[in-house]
Amino acid sequence: MPHLPVDPVADLAMVVARAEAAGGIAPDDASTADRLLDALRDDWRDMQGEPRAALGRIAAPLRARRDALDAPAPPRGGAPRALREVLGQMGVESLRPGQDRPILAALAGADSLVVMPTGSGKSLCFQAPAFASGGLTVVVSPLIALIQDQHDRLAAAGLPVAMVTSLQSGREMHDAIARIARGEVRLVLCAPERFAHEAFTRAVQANPVDLLAIDEAHCVSEWGHDFRPESLQLARLREVLRPRAVMALTATATPAVSDEITARLALRDPVTVRTGFDRPNLAFDVVRLDGKGAVARKWAMLESGLSAPDGTPAIVYCGTRKATEEVAEGLQARGFRAVGYHAGLPDEERIAAQDAFMSGQADVIAATNAFGMGIDRSDVRGVWHWSIPTSLEGYYQEAGRGGRDGLPGRAVLLAMRADLGRLIRFANQHDGPDGGRVARDRAWTAYRAINAYIESPTCRRQAILDHFGDAAPAAAAGRCCDVCDPPADVEAAAASGSARRASSGSASGVGASSGAGSDRGEGGRSIRLRRDDRAPDTQASVDGVEMAPEDERLFEQLREWRRERADGKPAYTVCADAALRTIAVRRPTDEASLLDVKGVGPAFVERHSASLFDVLQQAA
Repeated sequence: MPHLPVDPVADLAMVVARAEAAGGIAPDDASTADRLLDALRDDWRDMQGEPRAALGRIAAPLRARRDALDAPAPPRGGAPRALREVLGQMGVESLRPGQDRPILAALAGADSLVVMPTGSGKSLCFQAPAFASGGLTVVVSPLIALIQDQHDRLAAAGLPVAMVTSLQSGREMHDAIARIARGEVRLVLCAPERFAHEAFTRAVQANPVDLLAIDEAHCVSEWGHDFRPESLQLARLREVLRPRAVMALTATATPAVSDEITARLALRDPVTVRTGFDRPNLAFDVVRLDGKGAVARKWAMLESGLSAPDGTPAIVYCGTRKATEEVAEGLQARGFRAVGYHAGLPDEERIAAQDAFMSGQADVIAATNAFGMGIDRSDVRGVWHWSIPTSLEGYYQEAGRGGRDGLPGRAVLLAMRADLGRLIRFANQHDGPDGGRVARDRAWTAYRAINAYIESPTCRRQAILDHFGDAAPAAAAGRCCDVCDPPADVEAAAASGSARRASSGSASGVGASSGAGSDRGEGGRSIRLRRDDRAPDTQASVDGVEMAPEDERLFEQLREWRRERADGKPAYTVCADAALRTIAVRRPTDEASLLDVKGVGPAFVERHSASLFDVLQQAA
């Protein structure tokens, strides 16, 4: 028996009404739909006597008509006149792929889920229906920079928009709330916490709300890359505001995250739009940097890339506030017009740095991930990651801020082994609000995905598309990535690193597993070394440092510890003697310093670090 709603006649009537309101069907089609509805009502009344037969008669025409009407047509001649006028006022000559369906769904009062990559025009999906409808559109975003940027652009176009943020003065906020209460506004931009203020909520409730748009909707998913527990309160806004429709928007959502967004926000049979994730004009490079001199090579790589004719404007993402300040100062010392940006700066300094980059007074901005969402500088030519990001979703969203003008751009990830310790600490600290393992598991899943991307011997672009469940083949408009078409600077960095590793008797790459010698050769391909191919263990010293008697005693204790951890398997499956000797001499105290030991990788840290640190602490 076909799956049908509880009342298929009422459901179809709603679809027809929405499609007519959106200009999605012609008058002749509407008349046909009306006649079909009359026939279906008769069948529905007769169902008590023969439910299966009636369902059989209803199913085919109902499903066919729903399929035809539930996919609104592009807003050309059939679009509401108000929508065409608004698009003209906003300077929009044509819609990009995927924008038409959520716009028409909003006008028809239907929920929607919009998953479109950064730079593909998600904002227009709620902006256009906001000014083409008679009610109020409320846009909730966690990003004040995004709110400010959108507000200023729309206000400059003479459109009735208001924002309410913590950066406003008391007078500005009061005036905005008063305008909303008087019905003078069609689009309100705000952060989630605004609804904790009764005056703001009352002002919004004084209007009929046509659309509630939740931007950066992945924040409501515990498996999203930027989960925020406070975002779970957004689901209750449907009850508070009673909007005709809800629209959830995100740039980075795997199918599983999309499903959770739909459930968390209680989207009702949403129109789902998932445009392709590929950014054909971007080239993706991963540069592995480890061993002695890695930091110097990292700086040389960044300086060379930014000095290229098409190297700037550029964003350099850093993992910590301290690193952000160090990179900004280092770039300034090297002659670049650079500024730094992170959430710990005073508001005036942070805003000044943003304005300098947006206006072109600065060519490079070094920043944490607090910068970028909603920042619409379209001519960014390079996005560099000084540190390994915490997730592939976050990396791709940040990389997508390059080349938004459609011209060639470059995304470069500078990957150092030391960064893995920071990510492991980040994962271990995620215990979740209830002390459970959900958040920690999510962090480890994200860690494994970004590490797999770095270690992948295949096309970077295809690896990204596979992660997001995009079945389309990778199709670069120019150069693709360091695997498919390595540029000269990446090849030089790889050759330099290989030479240094070879001279030191080790070729450990980022994330290389510990044990019997998983390693990386030239070109980044994984190779396996036989036990007798490895350099003999150094008995008397480690890295040229003589082992003191207490180090020798600790080494023997570590060998006993390793035997227990091996649990009957060969000892080298835990780690080699050389690694144990280095640990005995250096006595690392955290994951980052442990990862600096040759022959120790993330898998070792994840499985054995807690037990190992207990041994080292007892020996201290």
